[in-house]
Amino acid sequence: MGLNSFISWLLYSSLMGSILIGFIIVIRLVLKNRMGANWQYLIWFLLILKLLIPYAPESSFSVFNILNHLTTGNYFQTKDAEKIELYTDKRSPITKLWNTSDDYALSVNRTFFDSGDGVVFAVWLIGVISLTAYLIKMTIKQNVIIKNSLRVKDSGIIRLFAECKHTINVKGSPLLVESATIRSPMAVGATGPHIILPTGIIDNVSKSELRFILLHELAHLKRGDLYINWITVYLQILHWFNPLIWYAFYQMRQDREVACDAYVLSALKPDEYKSYGATIISLLEKYSYPAWSYTIAGFTSGKDHIKNRIAMIATYKKGTVARVIWGILLFLLAGCFVLTSAQGTYGAAQTGKSPKLNQNIAYEDLSSYFRGYNGTFVLLDLERDRYQVYNDDNSRKRVSPNSTYKIISSLVGLETGVLTDETTRLEWDGTTYSIERWNSDQTLASAMAYSVSWYFQKVDSVVGKTIIENYLKQIGYGNYDLAGGLTDFWLESSLEISPIEQVEMLKKLYTYEMPFSRRNIDIVKKVIQVSEQDRGTLYGKTGTGIVNGNSINGWFVGYVESEGKVYIFATNIQGKERADGANAKNITCSILKDKNIL
Repeated sequence: MGLNSFISWLLYSSLMGSILIGFIIVIRLVLKNRMGANWQYLIWFLLILKLLIPYAPESSFSVFNILNHLTTGNYFQTKDAEKIELYTDKRSPITKLWNTSDDYALSVNRTFFDSGDGVVFAVWLIGVISLTAYLIKMTIKQNVIIKNSLRVKDSGIIRLFAECKHTINVKGSPLLVESATIRSPMAVGATGPHIILPTGIIDNVSKSELRFILLHELAHLKRGDLYINWITVYLQILHWFNPLIWYAFYQMRQDREVACDAYVLSALKPDEYKSYGATIISLLEKYSYPAWSYTIAGFTSGKDHIKNRIAMIATYKKGTVARVIWGILLFLLAGCFVLTSAQGTYGAAQTGKSPKLNQNIAYEDLSSYFRGYNGTFVLLDLERDRYQVYNDDNSRKRVSPNSTYKIISSLVGLETGVLTDETTRLEWDGTTYSIERWNSDQTLASAMAYSVSWYFQKVDSVVGKTIIENYLKQIGYGNYDLAGGLTDFWLESSLEISPIEQVEMLKKLYTYEMPFSRRNIDIVKKVIQVSEQDRGTLYGKTGTGIVNGNSINGWFVGYVESEGKVYIFATNIQGKERADGANAKNITCSILKDKNIL
């Protein structure tokens, strides 16, 4: 997973978590009187699962479909005032300016902090390191307390502790110790569990009160609360920048205490409930809950939450089979809404890979064509709807489209009226480029043939980010991420697409299944024509990613019309040098010729 993919995953995961938190809060408010204390706690596990596994199968029932409505819309009209100065070149109409065999691209200079991703990652990492250091400090403090604690040796207390373990049915042998350092009873140590009592508490509480305290702490161990604590701590560190997640886990810890109370009450007799509640109030008056409570579970809790615990105890009724079934059904139903992804692959769009094809696919070994490169080749026989794939993993790996994106830029420019046809001429602004052919006015046809980046950057700047992004989403173009900036997002930056997605995009182009007029699609088909050969006509576009002077990412995508059949292809090569569009094109042509397609 690259830096951009990681940042996208992290932000996407946090966004999903935020939406889910709102969903959980609504459920708790609406069904508060119908949900038992345990289910009010367990429903937070949906958040844990979502943050741990943010990508899931799509569903029309997913609550995250709201994102499709928030992030798409009809934003495809440009204002007349936004149109750039252009004119149709009538002096020399271009009818046969095909794409040349050359590959034109300029290097982009990238350092770690050049991109917003680098800065965002650095800030995020500082937060993670700071909180991790604090956690380590608190863990060391906790271990010192455990090490310096004294085992309880009173035979009467030991017998009471054994009875409590039997009542709660705790396996293993947690140690009962005392410490003068703490001010509240607590259960600590997920791997080596200890029940720690403040020094002197045994002499200051009655035997029945001590029994309630021990039952509560043992209940934490029985329920696995310490393990859940650690998971939530790590997730909170990972998402330290999201205050909603901090609030959610704070509320979850409070609900955990209420649920633990309910667990203890289920083991008590009804006439003991009132005494248990009185013990909580009594302990709160004498002992305080530690501020460093992230990895522990204690008997007392904050004063602001004590009312909820007492209210639950006052109204507690032992669970019935019907209540259990109701809780399970509610949990499963909520899971269907929140543990699935939005339709339209919104979630998949934020990952580093495209979804796996579930169609007629044949895998083949074409490694001999890719010597020196880490490459992939995808071929679709349109008539048979059959795919041939070399290197399945790389065929789904998203990388920058570079100049292959210019196909989309042309379509959007034409559809929005920024461009009129292939002869639409834009003036060169006088900037001197190392590629001589770029240093003059250009038409759409010449700009596509010589891959003139400034031409398409000018078109995009007029169309605007919102319109481009919405078209990319409608098309399903990779991760449709324009965070890299309006002029550079497709140049080894934020926008990424896989070879399989390139083929799917070209299939939609060829079959007129895109949100563009037939006329505009035909214009783009015309300007990406490369050559006419004996067996067929080749259409395509190269793309090269050059970073700090090294060609590292080469593309050739397109299709062949051959003897009444259509073959759509995408080739991508990766390497430390000379991984460019020209070599990707040569590899493609060799494969197509050997397959008797070209």
